[in-house]
Amino acid sequence: MEYVFGTQGDAEVLKTKGDAHTDLTGFHSIERAYPDQTITDNFRIVRKLDSQEDSEGNCYDWYEIDHHYRITDKTGPVAEQVEAIEAAIERGLNL
Repeated sequence: MEYVFGTQGDAEVLKTKGDAHTDLTGFHSIERAYPDQTITDNFRIVRKLDSQEDSEGNCYDWYEIDHHYRITDKTGPVAEQVEAIEAAIERGLNL
């Protein structure tokens, strides 16, 4: 499932894209991991705005959302780099 956050006028919106339609309600937390960071979006569904399908069978749903906040965590890659440096130092000291 793909999630795209944006705005429509004064409202904040979420578009979902997948092989089936969604029926989201309430609060949600979506975590996406990338090589250099993890992004977590937290939000509440206000209402469903629209649903459509394309000729390739993709399903799209649009929602109005609020209470949206995003957390970007870049500590994972930094911790991996520190571990690699510490391991290299240990190997150098054991020679």
